[in-house]
Amino acid sequence: MNRPLLKRFLLVLVVLALGLWHLWPPQKTITLGLDLKGGTAYTLELDLSKLENYRHKDALDKAIEILRKRLDATGLGEVAIQPSGENRVIVQVPGLDPSKKASTRSQLERVAKLELRLVHPRNQEELARMQTTRGAPPPGYALSTLTSKHPGQAETEEKVLVKIVPELTGKHLTRAAAMNGPGGYEVAFELNSAGAEIFRRVTRANIGNRLAIVLDNKLISAPVIQSEIGGRGQITGDFDYREAMDLANSLENPLETPLKVVEERSVDPSLGKDSVTSGIRAGIAGLVAVVIFMTVYYLRAGLIANFALCVNILLLLSVLAIFKFTLTLPGVAGIILTVGIAVDANVLIFERIREELRKGKALASAVDAGFNRAFGTIIDANMTTLITALVLSWLGTGPVQGFGYTLSAGVVTSVFSAVVISRLIMDAWLRWAKPTKLAMLSMVAQTRINFLGFKWPAWLLSGAIILGGAFLAVKKGNAIYGVDFTGGDSLTLRFSQRVDPSALRRALDSAGFHEAFIQYQREVQGSGEALVVRVPYEQGDRAQKALADAFPDAGIATVKLDKVGGMVGKELQHKALLGLGVASIGILIYITARFEFAYAVGAVVALLHDAAICLALFFFTDRQLSLTAIGALLTIAGYSLNDTVVIFDRIREEFRLRGQQMTFAELINLSVNETLSRTLLTSLTTLIAAVSLYVFGGGVINDFAFILVVGVITGTYSSVFIASSFLLLWHPSKLAPRETARAPAKPGMEREAPAR
Repeated sequence: MNRPLLKRFLLVLVVLALGLWHLWPPQKTITLGLDLKGGTAYTLELDLSKLENYRHKDALDKAIEILRKRLDATGLGEVAIQPSGENRVIVQVPGLDPSKKASTRSQLERVAKLELRLVHPRNQEELARMQTTRGAPPPGYALSTLTSKHPGQAETEEKVLVKIVPELTGKHLTRAAAMNGPGGYEVAFELNSAGAEIFRRVTRANIGNRLAIVLDNKLISAPVIQSEIGGRGQITGDFDYREAMDLANSLENPLETPLKVVEERSVDPSLGKDSVTSGIRAGIAGLVAVVIFMTVYYLRAGLIANFALCVNILLLLSVLAIFKFTLTLPGVAGIILTVGIAVDANVLIFERIREELRKGKALASAVDAGFNRAFGTIIDANMTTLITALVLSWLGTGPVQGFGYTLSAGVVTSVFSAVVISRLIMDAWLRWAKPTKLAMLSMVAQTRINFLGFKWPAWLLSGAIILGGAFLAVKKGNAIYGVDFTGGDSLTLRFSQRVDPSALRRALDSAGFHEAFIQYQREVQGSGEALVVRVPYEQGDRAQKALADAFPDAGIATVKLDKVGGMVGKELQHKALLGLGVASIGILIYITARFEFAYAVGAVVALLHDAAICLALFFFTDRQLSLTAIGALLTIAGYSLNDTVVIFDRIREEFRLRGQQMTFAELINLSVNETLSRTLLTSLTTLIAAVSLYVFGGGVINDFAFILVVGVITGTYSSVFIASSFLLLWHPSKLAPRETARAPAKPGMEREAPAR
């Protein structure tokens, strides 16, 4: 083995070894979501006694927003948060380790009201006076106790006279972070300009005096002011790393209204064994189908792609384990989809190699040229997906942010497995076996279709579907939203005989409750167990009757019925839409830099077109939007541009080679025909995985799979008919001077395409 090949081989071995080391054992390293493993549910109650009635709703919404930010920052996974009634919030945390329950509860209840108060300048003298005369504290001051504990020493207490009115409060704080200081962990904070000016004035006037740091009316520390301080400071105390991190997180997200945990329960997985089994079965079916297709169609090259695919799955699971991403059933479906996406890059490479072989090149030269020429296309195609994923990771919250993390990891591992693993195996095979040919089947022969001739029928068809879907959405109103968005009735049911959640789901589905939430819950203190079912508003009694009729021996009866809000709050909706908007701008900038502005606008038009078509057909089939459906739409938003970028890349390439020889319309038609084989093949491999989800995945992920199937087909259609024709509409007269110098010809039909 030559030295460069050996170095690459060792690099891959190191990466695989690190991946396995972090992944093993998977049952301990992979964090499962509420739907697969269950977790802990907290019911919190807001103290609204000091607020006017008209402020109660805003206080509840604000508390939910702050709790989500706090819990997202702790890395606890895709936490479910929803309002219950007028003053309660239900928080469910997946797979919570017992050692983390205390800190999680503290994060939920901590108000994080920060105050900086001056200590009396003659603190010791006044304390002595009070002790001698048994008098009261000086006017404007209160007596506080500062508790300190140093390693190896007993806990000490100090009495401190602290000013009642604070000099500065947490409303001026803009940032807080845990740091390892000289005396242990501390929390560094930054103030806004107004706060910095106040802090500077107070510290300048009180050098040599002490400043008390009070958190939630508890004295944390009282350091001596050594000099004038501007917009930054530190909070010191007896913190360990976790305590400092939690405090910094709380300070950045302070609660305006006190919260108290009034109930804590252990919760079972919201999905039954049948649903989980169906999802796993769909995954295996999709993987096997893709592997068989690649083996049959690409033969030996297909085996190389399949090995790279297995490595990709291993690396993706390792990334999930390393960064503690939470894996839900839609997440499993997303990984299954990655099976289809991951071979896209290999298809691009193999089709490029086929082209080079048809030009008469030797196999080794064709392989080298195929990988090199496909590399830029692969990067461009996946970069648009990565931009979407990174923006959603940055701006998203809750499940939107979790989706962004998982999609980012999938893109990186897919590209790595294709351009590094596949290339390594191919180069090793060429060096050792010294083959002279590479056999592959051919599904699509060379075509000369005038695709641009169908541009107006295609635009009219898309417009009709989108307008029809919009009309239907307006007509249905709030009926397009499921319980995840609108909230509904939350039934707490008692029972004498436990029924599997999958059987309960089938019974509710038969009664018309297709998006019902089902979960068994147990009290932490005590042995009581209850069944919680959430259905649309005013449907609780009907759902209870449906279950009682379906399982007469189970003794199912209502204990209480609550009104709960949706898990997809306004902030989550806003962040998802903002993320897609910023991602679209990022895609515009990237494709403009790599191609030109017209290509960038065409790509974004295709992306919005695909999302709109998916939503329209989703509404036509009488489905309701849920968190799972949103995840599928985000997946399509990230993936649908792959084929578009591949076609754009070929148009750019042909423009450089043949720009003086043909019109722009002819050039576009030629490029679409040249890439038709790989466009159909890349879509087919992804479609195989998506269809397996739809057929074998069961009812729980049926909506997710439906959007994926529609999205993959629509993405291919828009790449061929919408995005490409948009370029011609943008440049209707491009190369017009050359057209006049030539005899008219039918676009895309008279030129002989190069060997494919």
